[in-house]
Order: sequence, then structure tokens, then C-alpha cells
Amino acid sequence: MISNRIQPQTLSTLCERVGVAFEVGLDPHRVFDREASNSNSNYGRRMRAVADHVRSGGSLADALKAQGNYFPPHFADMIEGGEKSGRLDRVLDRLAEYYQQMADFRAIFKNSILWPMVQLCLAIVIIGLLIYLPSVLLPANPDRHDLIGIGLVGARGLTIYVMIVAAGFAMASTVYFLARNGYLRVLGDWAAYIPKFGRTLMVFAEARFVQTLSLGIESGVNASSAVDLAFRSAGTRKFASQAESAKKSIEAGRDMHTVLGETGLFQGDTLEVVELGEASGRLAEVLDKHFRYLKSQVKSSMATLTYLASALIWFTIAAVLVVIIFRVFSIYLNNMGDAATDAITGAGM
Repeated sequence: MISNRIQPQTLSTLCERVGVAFEVGLDPHRVFDREASNSNSNYGRRMRAVADHVRSGGSLADALKAQGNYFPPHFADMIEGGEKSGRLDRVLDRLAEYYQQMADFRAIFKNSILWPMVQLCLAIVIIGLLIYLPSVLLPANPDRHDLIGIGLVGARGLTIYVMIVAAGFAMASTVYFLARNGYLRVLGDWAAYIPKFGRTLMVFAEARFVQTLSLGIESGVNASSAVDLAFRSAGTRKFASQAESAKKSIEAGRDMHTVLGETGLFQGDTLEVVELGEASGRLAEVLDKHFRYLKSQVKSSMATLTYLASALIWFTIAAVLVVIIFRVFSIYLNNMGDAATDAITGAGM
């Protein structure tokens, strides 16, 4: 069932509130009861269901898993690890920080592409005007004033154009909804195989892996299960496909940094950090510090993606302008030719 997944910012706030409740000894269902104050909203209904499940004696992890796709895939697993280890308050603390960082990343990306999107909207409006205005300003022979060169002229052409734009917007909204709820990961998997561009995208998965692994180990999950969870939570099929084999290798007693190195998915810096953490016995701590370094790479990757999106929009606008210039020049030459023919014909008479 397709559901509207909880947003990172909302989830971060929820983790903070539930974590405080555990610290002061309150039952978690009381927090979810308060969150369900607006039971008419999707969020309120979900919180009410979680509260009822916990109140009836079920675990918080099971209550979250019962909500299907509403919570991120690895969230309930992290909560389960915290419940089993007795460190749920600490896990909720770290999860609150983790989802706040995710919310910050999304905000940075959205702000970065805001201007290119404004430019795209302006281009769409300008194209509509170029379709409609020639038939109003120059009503004689409007078919000769197809400035865009796509056969759309006048009110009828504008209507068709608006329908095409509306259909495009509906498709884009559908893709956004599916992507936000985790149903289009396959597109990211395909993009990961594109040279250079794929490496840019892989930084996001590597950062999620490192942060999840740090959280898993700190919450008391054993090393093999933490690695399995981290691979599955990275968000790409490339990483998820390595989960089972990596788990078995670590259960067999192999070093984690060796197992991760054999996958070919990680940068040298990450492997060195894992090796150092294993040797020092402070793996969760050094991974957490390394994640801060990876955040700078994520920001750089976002800047690259923003540049590519902006360049694509600019290229589209430039292509339209070139077409318009050539069309106007062609119309001008045709008009000059017609005028010359009329002058010669008039002189001959």
C-alpha cells in the first residue's frame, strides 16, 4: 500500500519527545497519545495506532513496523536494537540527530534548485505567450507566426500547450511522491552505474551506511547485524546486495574493514576509519566523526547535482531561444521575399 511517509523533520522531533519520555520514566504510549491529538490527519492516525499497540503490551518496534511504509525501513530495526540493549533513550537521541541532518540536507538541496525552478516556470510562461500573442497582435495568417515551430498557434494552441504542461506537472508530482516514499530506488540504482555521476550519488549511500552502522553499534546491536542493517539502509541496490554476504563473513570472524573493502563500494578514508575503530575499540565514535566529514562530501555532491539541474534548464531555455530566433529570422526573410515579389508584380503591371 502506498502511504505518505513521515518527513525527516517530523520524525526528528518525534524521536526527541519519545526520548525525553523514556529518560523521565514515562510510558511511551502517553507521548504518542499526545501526538495523536489531531486524529483526522494521517500523522494523527498513525500515532494513535502506535499508542494503542504499545498500550496493549506490544513493543514499540513492533508498533512501528505495523505502520508499513510510513516510517523509514531501518527506523524500527534501530528502535528494536535499543529496546533489546536497554539503551533506547540514547538510540532515540541519535536518531533525532540523524533525521534532523537528513532534513537539513533536503532543505539545502531544495533551496539550491529554487532559482533554476523559477527559471523553468518563467520559460514555460514565455513559451505560452509566444504561442498565443502572435495570433492576437498579427491576426492575419496566424499560421505563419508559429514562433516555436511546434505547430501550436493561437487560443487552440495555447489550450493544447497548457494541457501538455499540466500532464507533465502531474507526472512530475507522481514521480516525486513515489520517490519520497521509497518506491523509485531502482532509478538511483541505475544512475549509480553512470561514470563519475554515479560516484557522486554513491556518496549519499556511503554517508547513510556510516551513520547507520555507528547508530547500530552504539545501540548494542552486534557487529554482523549492524553491518547488515547499514547495508540495507544505505538506499541503493548496490549496497543492499552486499548485506547478506557481509553479515556471514563477519559472523565467520573476518575483520569488518576487510569485508567492506572487498565490496568495492567505499572510499579509502572510510575503510581506514573502520580499521582504526576496530583496533581502538571505539568504532561507533570514530564512525560518527567520519560521518561529519562525509557530510561535507554530501553537500559537494548536492552542489554538483544542483549545477547539473541548472545547466539542463539553461540548455532547454537556450534551445528554445535559438529555435525562436531562427523562426523569426525565417519569417522575416519570407516577408521580405513576398514584399519583393509583390513589388515586382506591381511594377510589371
